[in-house]
Amino acid sequence: MLQHNIRRVLASYVPPQALGLGTRQALEGLGYQIVPAATRGRFNDASWKPDLRLVDDRHLDRLPDREDRVPIIVLTGRRTGVIEDSRVAGIVAKPAQMATLYPLLQRALELHPRGAARAPTRIPARCTHADRRWMGDVVSLSQSGCLLRSRSKLEPGVEFNLLFPLPIGRMVSIRARALDRHGDCNGLAFQHPSESSLRAISEYVQRRLVTL
Repeated sequence: MLQHNIRRVLASYVPPQALGLGTRQALEGLGYQIVPAATRGRFNDASWKPDLRLVDDRHLDRLPDREDRVPIIVLTGRRTGVIEDSRVAGIVAKPAQMATLYPLLQRALELHPRGAARAPTRIPARCTHADRRWMGDVVSLSQSGCLLRSRSKLEPGVEFNLLFPLPIGRMVSIRARALDRHGDCNGLAFQHPSESSLRAISEYVQRRLVTL
């Protein structure tokens, strides 16, 4: 496995089972290093400044005081009302899944946040628009869209049908809208994807990130 480029350090104040299967590995594939707070000594150690803290809702009162401005994502196993703490960037149910945790991390930490995790791929795709047919390769994929390499230049705004197989035994048929072109690739935004397509793409992207 390749060494990940660490971009952000997340302090974890939750047990391993509070994260969904494969979530930690997928986040690490994206450059988020998750460090258990227990390895740093005291639970409320204010001398450590990670980029963000993942905290069980039962332990919020044990964190450093509110002068510590490190953002927090709360993991909960029950219904939680409003949490009166300006550091809280989001609340997710346990076990926290990649698809729900990632956009909260992006909004809390990134200047230009993404709504969905993206993974590099090389998947053949078939495109159809009216009576036109052409082939391409999906070279980057997320729940919200993809990067398609093909010889066909698409004008921004053009919509067409995109069909591609996922290496998890699923075929995805989806409507796509062309965005800007980058070299020999077009950025595509998916239009009203079905829930089954979103689940399949999310599962594949997470598995792919784990192997990076």
